[in-house]
Amino acid sequence: MRDTVKTEEYFRERYNEDAYYLAERMSKYEEVISHPEKYNVWSFKYQTYMEAACKFYAGYSLGLGMNELLPEVDLIIRNLIDAIKERDSGYDDMALIIYLIILFNRTEFLDEYKELLIKSEYWDVYLENLIQILDPTWKISTEELCCPKYTNAVSVYEVVVLSKENKAEAVQRLKRYLKRQWFMSLTEGVITNRDLKIGWYRGHWWVVAVALVKALKLDD
Repeated sequence: MRDTVKTEEYFRERYNEDAYYLAERMSKYEEVISHPEKYNVWSFKYQTYMEAACKFYAGYSLGLGMNELLPEVDLIIRNLIDAIKERDSGYDDMALIIYLIILFNRTEFLDEYKELLIKSEYWDVYLENLIQILDPTWKISTEELCCPKYTNAVSVYEVVVLSKENKAEAVQRLKRYLKRQWFMSLTEGVITNRDLKIGWYRGHWWVVAVALVKALKLDD
């Protein structure tokens, strides 16, 4: 168990339910993507990502090992990349892909992600820095942060910048963000409370924090 907000029985039930719905969706996958004239493939792939993410978070909260979560990670990355190729779905989705590539060593997706980012309206200096961590030959081509007002980009970009000069300061900056901004946004959010009441809660895990600690070699 990694999450103690709910019981093991609760997370097991969520995980099994998510596994059922994801398996049901995957049974239709080849049929849907093979017939774009009949189905909304973009919507289907985006929903596949969301259902895979539910199973991933429920499994992580339950305490499954990293290797046990890889099938869902690959589904998240694959279907998000495919969906975003057709239609940008938001900065957070672009960021999630690179976080999972870092955290789970899914570098086989990196070249495809680079091409995706270059064409995306969410191309910015923070995401480029994350690419450069994995590929030191990557040249940073912008100094702009995309959508800083409604994303975590400013705070987490400061962690990246600090890590180049002072890793201890980078750790402290990340901790301040987690305690003062990210955690408070969860405890004060109506979605969090609603999830808890109606059984949608699958744990709240800030994947970026773990990815940055790993990528920047921070002592957490």
